[in-house]
Order: sequence, then structure tokens, then C-alpha cells
Amino acid sequence: MNKLVIATGSNIGDSVAILESAKKLLVDQFGPCESSRIYCSSAVDYLDQPDFFNQVLLFELPSKLGPQDVMTFLLETEKELGRERKILRGPRTIDMDIIFFGDLSLNDANLTLPHPRFLQRSFVIRPMLELSISEWLFKNFPIPEHFDTEATPLS
Repeated sequence: MNKLVIATGSNIGDSVAILESAKKLLVDQFGPCESSRIYCSSAVDYLDQPDFFNQVLLFELPSKLGPQDVMTFLLETEKELGRERKILRGPRTIDMDIIFFGDLSLNDANLTLPHPRFLQRSFVIRPMLELSISEWLFKNFPIPEHFDTEATPLS
């Protein structure tokens, strides 16, 4: 697979509008994307917070940027969109994670690829299965049918 997969999420403010703003900034940086519907789910890990709205975006793999460059851009964009890191996995205006950077496997202090918990997250798997990489996902990963916390698409 030669794609960049980014998951976005928000649960503070007008989350749908924030996801749209994030998508626009990502498209400006990485070019056109294929996008899933927006999904809603309860929080995981830190439970005392509002429900999350999530979307997964699929881009062509950037030719001039490595995964660390992309991660730096995501962190800067989160800050630009008002993210404050107060509580680990707590409420946030925006969260952006690299799920896949092509077929690259990476495990260093700042970034693990593929994302280490993507198979446990319905709010990543369900939207990703709407994208053109769904067949590749099923061939390469044990995709769960059920999750402890389920994500559902917005109507």
C-alpha cells in the first residue's frame, strides 16, 4: 500500500466544523484525499469526557516528507486548531494520528507505525473500511467484528 492514512477526532467545540477545518489544512498540505463519513463514539481510556467525532482520511504518500515530518505537521496543526494537552487522552479540540505511512513499520520514541492501537478502535476501523484500502486491510490484518466501544456514522 502506498498511502498515508490519518485519523482525526474531536470532542470539544463544534467538532464537525473542527474536523472539516483539519481536513482542509491536511488537503492543503498533502493534496486531495479520500474521506470516510464522520463517526461518533464514546471516549475510551479516559472516560469522563464528551463523545468523540472521528473521520479517517486517505492521501497519496508524500514523496518529499517522511513520517516524522508528517507527524510534526500534525502536531503543529493540532496546536493551530486550539489543542491544549492538559489530560492524557482527555478532551481535545482536535487529535490527528498517522495510522499508516505506506507499508512502513516504525517503532521509535516519538512514533509507532502502523498506529499501535488501531485494531482496538472502532472509530478508526469502521471509517477506514469505507475507504479504497478496505480489501488491503482485510488481507493484512485481523479486523475485529466487535469492539468494546462502538462507533456509528452520523446520519
